[in-house]
Amino acid sequence: MRLLLIGLVPILFFTGCTGPYTAEKVAAKETAAVEVNVIPVVATSIPEVVTANGELFAEELTNVTNKVPGRVVKLNVDLGSVVRQGDVLAELEKDDYQFRVQQTQALVDQIRARLGLLNKTTDDVAPEQVAVVKEADAALREARFILETTTRLAKDGVVSRIEYEKANVRTQGIEARYQAAVSEVMQLRSQLSERRAQLALVRQQLEDTTIHAPFSGAITRRQASLGEFLPVNAAVVTLVRQNPLRVRLGVPERQAARIRQGQPIEIRLEGVTERFTGRVVRLSPAIDVQNRSLLIEGEIPNPAGTLRPGSFVEGSIVVNSGAMGVSVPETAVVGFAGVNRAFVVKNGALEERVVKTGRRLSEGRVEILEGLAGGDQIVASANDRMAKGQKVRVR
Repeated sequence: MRLLLIGLVPILFFTGCTGPYTAEKVAAKETAAVEVNVIPVVATSIPEVVTANGELFAEELTNVTNKVPGRVVKLNVDLGSVVRQGDVLAELEKDDYQFRVQQTQALVDQIRARLGLLNKTTDDVAPEQVAVVKEADAALREARFILETTTRLAKDGVVSRIEYEKANVRTQGIEARYQAAVSEVMQLRSQLSERRAQLALVRQQLEDTTIHAPFSGAITRRQASLGEFLPVNAAVVTLVRQNPLRVRLGVPERQAARIRQGQPIEIRLEGVTERFTGRVVRLSPAIDVQNRSLLIEGEIPNPAGTLRPGSFVEGSIVVNSGAMGVSVPETAVVGFAGVNRAFVVKNGALEERVVKTGRRLSEGRVEILEGLAGGDQIVASANDRMAKGQKVRVR
């Protein structure tokens, strides 16, 4: 009996001490409720889209070359320089071209002097206004007057037949000289036009020693160096147009029939939170037999130069802007081991729902494809400590 009593005392002691307190803790745990915020699940406007992968490329990418040979004396740009249309990119030596302009201008002035145009602003001149023609015309009128007089006197027998023939031959010679003078003036006018064209050409060559940007963009490569002699059509820099950019996407054949010109496009770059929008501008007339996809091109505004040609992008083409769907805040979805869950409040307790998510939408929302229905009250901010059947109190 002693031994039995000694063995029962500790058991009764520990049982008497822990029993009441443990029951209270269990009851408190079962009755404790977590405060949560809930939001109703409602259908909202979620445009239907077709997604495809592709890349960005520039509308204009060109090697800017020189039209005339020369040595580089100035380089105003380098890799990454942003330029506007008409900005000076580089300059070549001008001395030789300036001398050619002066030489050709002197030839023009010589011909104008022969035509009597130095004090005139235009090159228009009639042959009879040129000195050489005036001189020939005066001699011709004199010869004709002498011929008429000699002819009359020859009829009266005052002069001999020989004198008459001399006057006649002299008149014919002077008429020939007059025609030659007119032809010379016409030839000078033609030469003047030729010299004017040569002068315009050498002046253009002088202007071409200054190399301008053909369009606004950025320098992706500089090929020429300061002091280098460049032959004709040598690449000086490579210029790319940054705004707008084009995006090429390969749309799967099963969805190609839904794509139309003018539809909105939204693109997303890896590692960039900002999204960029544009529109469809071109569609290929045929399906690519290699990968069974339709190649389309979109135009994406890029005024700040954030996007870069060659970047890989994921594009979304809006094919039905009036489509409806369900979206919830991203904080309402808990993901673990590839499974996404949301918690619905029913009768003061949590009910777990496995959901299938779709696109990430604006304002921190995510599209729900399966798992929720209209009217469900979901927890706005869920976490992985929540469990099915847990008591909650709506705040």
